[in-house]
Amino acid sequence: MKKALTAILALLPTLALAAPAASAPHGRDPARFGEMKAKQLQMLSQHIQVLQSAQRCVQAAQTPQALQSCREALRQQVETMRPGH
Repeated sequence: MKKALTAILALLPTLALAAPAASAPHGRDPARFGEMKAKQLQMLSQHIQVLQSAQRCVQAAQTPQALQSCREALRQQVETMRPGH
C-alpha cells in the first residue's frame, strides 16, 4: 500500500508542471487558467476515489492474499491514470 501511495504521490508533480498559469506572462488567455484548474481538480478527484477504494479494500482484507489483491488493484488503477494510457 505504501508503494502504491508513493506512486500516486509521484504523479502529483505533473499536475504542478501542467499549470503554468501562476508564472504565465501577461497577455495569456484567462480561460486557459480555468481549463487547467478544472482539469487538475478532476484529476485530484480521480486520485482520491482510487485511494478511497484501495482503503476500503485493505480494510476489508482478511488474508494476506486479499491484501495483495488490493495492492495489485491499486497498482493497475494507478497505471491507467498515467498520461498516455
